[in-house]
Amino acid sequence: MLANYVAISIINILAMWLLAFVVGKNDILDRKMKRFFSTAIITTILVILAEIGTSVFGQPVASFRIPNIVFNVIGFSASPFITIFLAVAFNNKNFKSTLYLFFPAATNLFLTMLSPKFGLIFSISQQNEYARGPCFFVYVATYVWSMTILFKETLYIAKHYQNKNRFTLLLLFLFILGGTSVQILFPTIHTTWSCISLSIVIYYAFFCELKEKHDILTGLFNRRAYEYEIQRLETLGHATVILFDVDDFKKINDQFGHPYGDQCLSTIAGLMLESFSNIGFCYRIGGDEFGVLSDKTDEIDILNAVRLFIKKINSHREHDHNIPLVSIGYGIYHKSAGSIEQAILAADKQLYGYKKLHKQKI
Repeated sequence: MLANYVAISIINILAMWLLAFVVGKNDILDRKMKRFFSTAIITTILVILAEIGTSVFGQPVASFRIPNIVFNVIGFSASPFITIFLAVAFNNKNFKSTLYLFFPAATNLFLTMLSPKFGLIFSISQQNEYARGPCFFVYVATYVWSMTILFKETLYIAKHYQNKNRFTLLLLFLFILGGTSVQILFPTIHTTWSCISLSIVIYYAFFCELKEKHDILTGLFNRRAYEYEIQRLETLGHATVILFDVDDFKKINDQFGHPYGDQCLSTIAGLMLESFSNIGFCYRIGGDEFGVLSDKTDEIDILNAVRLFIKKINSHREHDHNIPLVSIGYGIYHKSAGSIEQAILAADKQLYGYKKLHKQKI
């Protein structure tokens, strides 16, 4: 039984080392994300090694007592930091503003370091028998805190990506919560680190997929994600396609510079999210071209969202007259009435009619 557990743990460690190498070579993640993701992986390896040590030296043999204490100190000290490192990796704030997140884990670390002498979090008898200490609740509370922070960041990721695949992210969090809770409730059942290892790999793969479908400037989904969603909606059989084009955007760049042009695009993207988040998903299709794809086909809802967007643009232009106008067109797709390409063409035709109207008013 012990040999099987050690073998599985070694496999987990090798998988984590391989993942650490892959993260280091990744060009999608920024430096902060790489650093904390890698730190979570290395800490996981350290704790798995510590758990192997407690399993091997946890036998009732007096001569095993010292290494057993050392491995328990490492395990109890380091394990609460893993989910915090993961949470901070996803957080878009600077590190100094997230230091408070580490306070419970640091408190647990301090009490754990005192445990060999005072038996606070755990105690090891002279006969090398393990027991939970009177302050074990601090470790449990720290565990709950770290999982809460990870849950909060999971919700943030879901919201940041317009709640697309939110259910998948929540299932992944519940997988971590369930797998780690089992060992806290039943210490002899070693599920935690296999669960954590798998979860880190899945989090990494899932997050990389999201990043690849994400436009870094505007925060919207990119053209690749747009094309995938078009295919899904075509199979679904009904959809609304809303297209946007920024009027005379080249003049904005030429007159005010590209940084201001980027600021305009980000502003427009934010107003799109505010106006269409209840309708569908927002995309940056090209340089100054945007789109919203929805499986809703109620024209009243679509028009209300369009009017809201126009109202927000006009309101914003009252404070910054240089923000450009945006031309809009939409098309509704029903499989029985035509193809989704026809809906896209209808939206495009309406958009250019809107653009001509803007030019006539100038």
